[in-house]
Amino acid sequence: MITKLSYLISIASLLNFSASMAQQASATLPIVASRVTTNNTGGTAANIEGSPFLDDNFVQGEVYVGAKRTAVPVRYNIFQDWFEYQQGGQTLVLEPNKTIEKVRMGDKTLVCEKFEFQGKSKYGYLSLIDTGKVTVLSKKIVKYIPMRKNGALDGSDQPAKYDNGPDVFFYRIGDGPLQEIDNLKSLIASFPDKQEELKQYAKKEKISVKKEKELIQLMRYYSTL
Repeated sequence: MITKLSYLISIASLLNFSASMAQQASATLPIVASRVTTNNTGGTAANIEGSPFLDDNFVQGEVYVGAKRTAVPVRYNIFQDWFEYQQGGQTLVLEPNKTIEKVRMGDKTLVCEKFEFQGKSKYGYLSLIDTGKVTVLSKKIVKYIPMRKNGALDGSDQPAKYDNGPDVFFYRIGDGPLQEIDNLKSLIASFPDKQEELKQYAKKEKISVKKEKELIQLMRYYSTL
């Protein structure tokens, strides 16, 4: 009888421990807002054209906070530069901060980094697009354009919209600092030991650092030198 009672106590303790661990896992996400509010500067509305999201739909994702990983449905709000995730029947906000390592969703990985952008130093989410001797990342851009009275060519009102801008690219050499890519000349200048080879290759291949595939092509060429 004592043995059976001890067994039941052990099972109960194990269940309580598992529940506690599950609660701890769900608590690893730094919740910034208890619930997402939608408005005309970052939410969705029927009278706003376009979308602030990388994908309007939530997809199963993984959030890495330190050494912990939490699986939750997520979607990335480009305009606000935050993730929205679903947990406990609510839609919550995950703003970029130093405790977050990265967020994975499908074949995309967004890392949380501190970087210089538009004259400000801040934490933000950057898409990881290539790794090697040089790590290449991109910053998605969405601008909000308010509704304009008599703004259309025919004199009618022009509706508010989200407008996708060109990606802004960043790179890191080894473990060095993250740097924005302004133009081809300044990028090549940051590789003093291989400037001539890169210059000739970029000229031959007609490389544009504003195009993701061509930028990756150039950086992978550098890795072979």
